[in-house]
Amino acid sequence: MSDPANVWLIDDKSALKRPVRIEVIGSTFLLYEPQWRSDAFYLEDLVYRGKEGQSHVFGLEDGFKDRPKWKLGFRGDIPPEISALLPQPKSPLLSNIGMLIIAFLCLGIVYFAAA
Repeated sequence: MSDPANVWLIDDKSALKRPVRIEVIGSTFLLYEPQWRSDAFYLEDLVYRGKEGQSHVFGLEDGFKDRPKWKLGFRGDIPPEISALLPQPKSPLLSNIGMLIIAFLCLGIVYFAAA
């Protein structure tokens, strides 16, 4: 279903980025490598983690002890057959300019409070 060169995985054991193939079956997905297949996970359990370089990165919802801690990345555009099923990427609540303005306001408050 997906080009392995565009989908990568970093797992919690080896911490190596390696290409995988993703297959969606209903509301679940499986990850494949040569000689390895993941357990089935629900698509609604994925959380968008942001961008790393040219890749959109997803992970599993935290809070479950027995879940693997990994990152699933899609280099370039997310394949159209699964983009509608994945959580939508969200822009940050505050941009870098907003954080800079807040930092200057805090600096001004501290400066004038000390004077």
